[in-house]
Amino acid sequence: MHVTLVEINVHEDKIGQFIDVFRQNHLGSVQEAGNLRFDVLQDPETPTRFYIYEAYVDEQAVAMHKTTPHYKACVEQLEPLMSGPRKKTVFIGLMP
Repeated sequence: MHVTLVEINVHEDKIGQFIDVFRQNHLGSVQEAGNLRFDVLQDPETPTRFYIYEAYVDEQAVAMHKTTPHYKACVEQLEPLMSGPRKKTVFIGLMP
């Protein structure tokens, strides 16, 4: 299992817009054949910080995800909402 944890920080006045943009990515991602999880999490102590927990069956499924219209639209719309670059950490999932 290929797992990615992405941290995204957004401008305070862009929280609602971020949630709307990511909802579309989430709804498309969970329909992908190789997707196991696609969780969108908000930090309760820092509401402008979000974590995306993505689990795919393998790296090929991740590569396919990055070609989808919902992913491309999300990345394009995300840029003006973020207060800094995305931070990504990749893991090997051992036990769901």
